[in-house]
Amino acid sequence: MALDQFRSEFSLPFDAFYRRIAPELSLDQIEEWYKEGFAKEQKYIKVLPHAETFYNFCKKGKLKTLLLSTIHPDHYRAQSEFMSFDFDAEYVRIMDKREKIKEILIENQMCPEETIFIGDMQHDIEAAKIGRVGSCAVLTGYNKRYQLEESEPDFIVENLSHLKRALEMSNFHWPPR
Repeated sequence: MALDQFRSEFSLPFDAFYRRIAPELSLDQIEEWYKEGFAKEQKYIKVLPHAETFYNFCKKGKLKTLLLSTIHPDHYRAQSEFMSFDFDAEYVRIMDKREKIKEILIENQMCPEETIFIGDMQHDIEAAKIGRVGSCAVLTGYNKRYQLEESEPDFIVENLSHLKRALEMSNFHWPPR
């Protein structure tokens, strides 16, 4: 499968994706191949453009920041050695964010009306809707604009710099106008 085709078809939770495209393979085998490939490619991973500036903007504004990701804990630890963010809470290896979002909100005493889920996949927008929180799709990830638009997020931005600017200009009103 070519990379463009993979990116256009990949979806979370990834176990359902792999059962659909490669039902004859076990998830354990796929996971083994993934870990091997990721170990080789990990040194090339960089912080997304504007992520540090946006993170610092949130911290300066005393906004709570949480990470909700499907990343394997070993990979997250390795990446954190050279690009560290001091999140208020980290949730890694969350296979289905839609099943975890409400628990996270309760656990962190977060008001859904004051919370924004920022993500780059349809699954993220679906999780936001289930949690009844704001949803912001960022076009720096796997899903393309048309895919994210299908999920009907509250707001779509090219990158986190655009989101920062929109929040500032709207005085943190959500969704920005």
